[in-house]
Amino acid sequence: MRQPEAMLLLLTLALLGGPTWAGKMYGPGGGKYFSTTEDYEHEITGLRVSLALLVKSVQVRLGDSWDVKQGASGGQTQEVILQQGEYIINVVGAFKVFLQGLALCTNKDRCFYFGNLDGNFFSAYPSQEGQVLVGIYGEYGLLGIKSIGFEWNYPLEEPTTEPPVTPTCG
Repeated sequence: MRQPEAMLLLLTLALLGGPTWAGKMYGPGGGKYFSTTEDYEHEITGLRVSLALLVKSVQVRLGDSWDVKQGASGGQTQEVILQQGEYIINVVGAFKVFLQGLALCTNKDRCFYFGNLDGNFFSAYPSQEGQVLVGIYGEYGLLGIKSIGFEWNYPLEEPTTEPPVTPTCG
């Protein structure tokens, strides 16, 4: 097989072999893949993180409802509810064999800390100004989250409160 065809075959197999299509993940990886629900009608309005010396699981609130908990069971849960018009715009975290901790910062200059920022650090933020956190994905094992990634997009447009303009004839 010629070199370009061999490289294309290897690239195709690598892409089919794991969830690399999802984007950048932080941490050593391995385990079962997870992803929060794609919701095009509701913003992330809160976050729950379960901890026990490491990050066990995450759960996002979409609008007024909590999505499915993603990750391992157990741990003590910490919860944060975002204010109206508040969005997560930056995430800092640390991992060893498992995710150790997270710090999430918002457009309203608030930061929320979960676990310990101890180990190998990472910082995740959107590629375009104005984008916000819209999803979380990663991999987890029996003890907790082994890798994590973040999906960014523009916030939903706020509905206008102005009445529609009625055309006049005449």
